[in-house]
Order: sequence, then structure tokens, then C-alpha cells
Amino acid sequence: MNTTSIPRPAPTGSRLARAFGFVVALLALAFVPLATPSVNAAPELPPSSGWVRFGHFAPSEADVDVFVDGAPFASGIAFRTVSNYMPLPTGPHTFDVRAAGQPDSAPLLSVEAGVPDDGSVTVGAVSTRDGLAPQVYTDELVQPNPDASLVRFIHAAPDVRAVDVRVVDGPTLAANVPYPSATDYQDVAPGTYDVEVRDAGTDDVVLRVTDWSIAAGVQSSIVIVRGNDGQIDVAPVQDAVAVAEAPSGGIQTGGGAMADVLDPIDGSSSSGAPLPGSVVLAGVAAIGVTAALGTRILRKRAA
Repeated sequence: MNTTSIPRPAPTGSRLARAFGFVVALLALAFVPLATPSVNAAPELPPSSGWVRFGHFAPSEADVDVFVDGAPFASGIAFRTVSNYMPLPTGPHTFDVRAAGQPDSAPLLSVEAGVPDDGSVTVGAVSTRDGLAPQVYTDELVQPNPDASLVRFIHAAPDVRAVDVRVVDGPTLAANVPYPSATDYQDVAPGTYDVEVRDAGTDDVVLRVTDWSIAAGVQSSIVIVRGNDGQIDVAPVQDAVAVAEAPSGGIQTGGGAMADVLDPIDGSSSSGAPLPGSVVLAGVAAIGVTAALGTRILRKRAA
């Protein structure tokens, strides 16, 4: 898949850059080597608990560790990736994000987030014009139709106006998506397509992705981010996969499902059964790779 983006200058002087202490550099999407995503089998949840994962959607060259109520939760989470889903008791919890390998350091971000009973959420770190901020997304994991896939879009680029996502010479996949919101999941048809991200209500292309393919039976989130090079990009993360039988080993790997996450709407609304044992939860999913999304083609600079 190829992506073309029209360069926009990145915001300067943000507390985010100072907090993480790095200099913005490489854009992860087209130039970072693909890491193999992993998928965890979905065992039954303990009573009064829900699934939680952490998403690193704020530009940074350093990994982070996440602690929940003072205990380690996830480690080495890189920008544009998510942690494994983990069960936590229902109710509020304190999430602290620290620089990787520095458990005694001051949190870069601290947030209290609620865990829904028998539900699932992504606790994300996003950037704002003023620095790092939390954002909690309800994931609503379901079993995708075996002949289609489910996809939603998350707008995590703070200085980008609301966007439309549409297939070139095809239907609109999402309209007027503002920062930092997420759309509902929707059914999409397997295939390969060219897709454009536009300023909402205009023909002004912010990012173009070519040869974007999607496989059947995958539930995914496409996160619109600003990369470390200051350019607008997308980070696809896998949420769940429908399989005939839950893997007994607990881990399922493979780059194909990660590479296949977007496609035009086939006209039906997202539907499916609540997450059963035959669906596996997505694990750490590295994003932005030539294999998954190809190379960028156009970019546009912000005013």
C-alpha cells in the first residue's frame, strides 16, 4: 500500500516534546520496519471485570511503560502501537504512564479511567496543542461477519480539523470526524482500495493511501496521527479477529491481518455477536509499515 501525504508543519514548543525529552524525527508509517502483531486468545472474563488496553497515539521516539493502581500493566509501548488487552476489575483505576524502564520516575501522564463491566476500552495517550493528554475510547468488541470486517476511525491529530475519509471515486467511509473522537465500527468489504483523508466538507486532501487492502473477519481501528516527522499519517491497530476456534496457545501471530484493515462500506451497518471465545483479542500491533500501508504519496502543510 502506498500513502501520499501533503506536509504540514508540526506544532512547536509543546510540553509533550519536553515531557518525553525527544526530538521529533522519523515518521513511523512508511519507514519503520514492520513488527509482527500478536493476538491473544479471549478467555472468559472474571466476574465484574472488563478488557483494557493502552494506546500510544502521541508523537514520541521513546517507549513508555504503563502502571495501573501502582502495579505494572504494560511495558515498552511504542508510539503508534497498543498493548495487549488485559482484564481489570470493573470500576475506576489510576493509569500512570512513565518513560520505559523508569518505574520510579514521575508520570508523564496520569489519568483515572473507568473499566466497564463485561466491556472493553482503550486508554489512550494523545497530544494536544498544550502537551500530553488522556483519551478513553469504548471499543465494543464484536464478532465480525466472516464475509466482511469491522473498522472505525480515531482522530488523534490535535491541529488537524475535522476530516472525511473516502475511497477514491467511491463512497465516504467517515464524515466530519473531529479530534479526538472515534467513529462507530462499520462493516467493510474485503478488497484493495485507494483512500483519501480530506478536510471535512472539502476536496482538500490531507493524506492519500493507495493499495490499502482488508481481509475478512478483522475488527480494527484506524488512528489518524501526526508522525514524529510532523506529517499526518495513519496507524491501523487490530482490535479483534474472528477465528473458527480460539487458539490454545494463547498467542496468534501474522502480518496479513494487520495489513488488511480498511475498505469501502458495503452498505450494511456494523453488527455482530458480543465477543465470544471464538474471537481473539488483538495484542501489541506495530503500525506504520510498508507492508501494511505502503508508502506515502501526498502531504499537505497546515496553515
